[in-house]
Amino acid sequence: MIVTPEFLDDFRKEFDQAMDALRDKYDISISLGSLTYGDESFTGKLSVAMTRDPEDIARVSFDKEAWKFSDIGINAGMYKRIYIGRDGKKYAIIALKPRSYRQPIRSIDVVDGKRYQCGKGFIQEWTDMYYAEVLNPEE
Repeated sequence: MIVTPEFLDDFRKEFDQAMDALRDKYDISISLGSLTYGDESFTGKLSVAMTRDPEDIARVSFDKEAWKFSDIGINAGMYKRIYIGRDGKKYAIIALKPRSYRQPIRSIDVVDGKRYQCGKGFIQEWTDMYYAEVLNPEE
């Protein structure tokens, strides 16, 4: 059998369906990362998180990558810490993507909730506050 992009798309869909039983049984999250393939084989990274809560998964991922950003003052435990950007606005740091060379920091504007990507030099000053998202401010 020849591995093609269409084959990989079908495989990923069926794999995801097959993992549903394990997700339910163990109350975990299972994800298949990007796949690299040749004519007759493929490889990929399987990730399992011991929770289904997306917030917990994001926090664990953040803490795992934080040491790579210690040069700009980022440490484990700073997930959703608020900082002031070069534009004077307040943002909360929500993810770190070290493989993204130019814009490895994912942030959310604390006023309007828009998500942004920025470089290391965008962070001007850390505050002692953390972001708590309000889902329905009218209620």
